[in-house]
Amino acid sequence: MNEIVAAANIARLLGDTTRLALLQSLMRREATVSELLVATGTTQSNLSNHIKLLREKGLLEGTRDGRQIVYRISAPAIAELVDALFMAAGNDDAGQPPTGPLAEARTCYDHLAGRLGVRLLAGLAAKQAISLPSGSWSDLEIGPKAKSVFKRLGIDLDLAIRDGTRRRFAYACPDWSEHGDFHMGGLVGAILCQRCRDAGWLQHDTSNRAVNVTKTGKEALAWLIGRNSS
Repeated sequence: MNEIVAAANIARLLGDTTRLALLQSLMRREATVSELLVATGTTQSNLSNHIKLLREKGLLEGTRDGRQIVYRISAPAIAELVDALFMAAGNDDAGQPPTGPLAEARTCYDHLAGRLGVRLLAGLAAKQAISLPSGSWSDLEIGPKAKSVFKRLGIDLDLAIRDGTRRRFAYACPDWSEHGDFHMGGLVGAILCQRCRDAGWLQHDTSNRAVNVTKTGKEALAWLIGRNSS
């Protein structure tokens, strides 16, 4: 019952248009108060009240950077919930997946989603680097060829394991634009997304969460996701 009450409290927090706009903005990137004012179109006093409430309830966290505080969503689970709400609201025909850049490739908090994310997970599973998903939110296990596959991607998996936090290592995140399929969330998903960014394999649209695979990225990832991927 306590879990039901906690879930209901989060649902009530998300039932406010200003708070949802704030969280939607933070899905794209971390932001300061001045940036969030532009994103939400509200007053500073009203925004401050919403930020205070979200921080008190554990949905937001902030880090001081000089005279400003940079805010971020506190946990991937919260970001995924926000993502699901917006994808559900934007999908008018439940029988057809959404189209456009966000459906092709996007970030889901700090990991890759859309067709690109689904293909990456499928490629990793085919290469025996990660186990196949057994269902929504199921844990993904390290495969027998994980070290060599991730090394080819420029990722030191041993280092990732040693430096891992209490965050889940890897799990099957339901992809709302690819019905019935999954992309990879968790620590490994975040590390893979950051590696693709650092290597210049992706171009990120700062106006939303859409990403495009660059020419370099297509060449670097062809062995994993094929040459015809976005």
